[in-house]
Amino acid sequence: MTAFRPVPAVSATALLLALGAGPAMAAVTAQQVWDDWKAQMAVYGESGITIGSEEQAGNVLTVTDLGFDVTSEDGSTATGNLAQLVFTENDDGTVTVTMSEDYPIRITSPADAATGSQASEIDMALRHNGLEMTVSGSPGALTYDLSAARYALEVDSIKEDGAEVAGDATIAFNDVSGTYTSTIGAAREVVYDLAAASMDLLLDVTDPTDGTQATMSGKVNEVATEATVTLPLDPAANPEAMLMNGLSLDGGYTTGGGNYLFEVTDASGPSNGTFTTEASQMSFAMDKDAIAYSGQATGVGLDVTAATLPMPIQATLAQYGFDFEMPLSKTGAPAPWALGLNLTDLALGEEIWAMFDPQAMLPRDPASFVLDLTGTATMLFDLMDPAQAEGMANAPSPAEINSANLNNLRVAFGGAEVTGSGAFTFDNTDTTTFPGMPRPTGALDLQLDGVNGLLDTLVAMGLLPEDQAMGPRMMLGMFTTATGEDQLTSRIEVTEDGQLLANGQRLQ
Repeated sequence: MTAFRPVPAVSATALLLALGAGPAMAAVTAQQVWDDWKAQMAVYGESGITIGSEEQAGNVLTVTDLGFDVTSEDGSTATGNLAQLVFTENDDGTVTVTMSEDYPIRITSPADAATGSQASEIDMALRHNGLEMTVSGSPGALTYDLSAARYALEVDSIKEDGAEVAGDATIAFNDVSGTYTSTIGAAREVVYDLAAASMDLLLDVTDPTDGTQATMSGKVNEVATEATVTLPLDPAANPEAMLMNGLSLDGGYTTGGGNYLFEVTDASGPSNGTFTTEASQMSFAMDKDAIAYSGQATGVGLDVTAATLPMPIQATLAQYGFDFEMPLSKTGAPAPWALGLNLTDLALGEEIWAMFDPQAMLPRDPASFVLDLTGTATMLFDLMDPAQAEGMANAPSPAEINSANLNNLRVAFGGAEVTGSGAFTFDNTDTTTFPGMPRPTGALDLQLDGVNGLLDTLVAMGLLPEDQAMGPRMMLGMFTTATGEDQLTSRIEVTEDGQLLANGQRLQ
């Protein structure tokens, strides 16, 4: 049996060496982390960053007076100075990063005679409590694990034309944790995954010209954000063409419930109220080829009381959302676009209804407006390329629309509802069949419930004169078909040979 003992002994030794070699190979030094920071700060240009000193003492690298100074084309400036930044090498091959609790920043803007704006100066600071970052990985592939009890941007003072403006503004994140990675390949990719238990907002400002005071405070729970940012390795080489050179953004955030209080006091008296949401989210993506932006909030509530209003304003909205997408670069094939708006179940307080319908003739059903459009388009230029700006300005249009789909249309109010869907394609070589626009082919289907009843009610209330109601009634008679009691349908169709039909009847 003894003949077999060296084998597992050797294997165990080799395994321990291998495990020990793993962290050692992945170890990162303080200097390497700091070099990565300096590479990322290249976005400010060679003259945009200043460093007071860099001093290595044992396993600790200390950087003092890290400043930035950026001037825009209109003369606005942004400057800041971080007193101390410390990189400490740990025994496990990681580096701990700590910094001064205050990071003062100043933003100035010159007066602009064209707009009448005065010169301004804003002093603010990034402030934290217990911010600590632990960096692991290797040069070119670093991972940051971070945490902080509080991380905030606070405005300390505002001046307009040299005069102090009374005000205060803060946005603060509490119990922050998460990671971000920085990886270098053909470009630099930074990936964020951060969360905060809550976010606090405060705005308190007084207009020096008329004494109007505005205050808003709020708290949002469960804030989380994820994002991926790709940067050119030399972003300062051509800042105006960063998108064309590889800059891309893709990310968004989610939140839990939010509660806001606001108050405005002016010569007419005080106005105050509350604004609440149950949850919200937003996403954003952009590169040289396309841009997309969407957001949503649920459980929205508004309650306002004002000295100039005869009654309180109370409203709730079950869901609010928007969606936008469009191509940005010249495409060989049609690229997608989208446009959407969602206002679902808007309910108003009885006091508002009573203003124009005191006899409750209209049903108090919540109102809705939903529009969901998608399609494709061919871009004829690279919209983000400064070199093509003149060509775009002289062209009839920077793009051609190829298709449009109405995925969902819903309008509901006062007991009436209109819904619809449809799809069209467009022939951009034919702009004479329908003068000034490419020839469409396709159909739109609509269903209308309770529309005639709504018109009758509006006339009876005196909100719509009878003679003005005749026009909508005639349109309904011409373009719709009755399918039930106050139920109508309509099919608007454009054939391939350019005929425009309504329920099979030729209009063109």
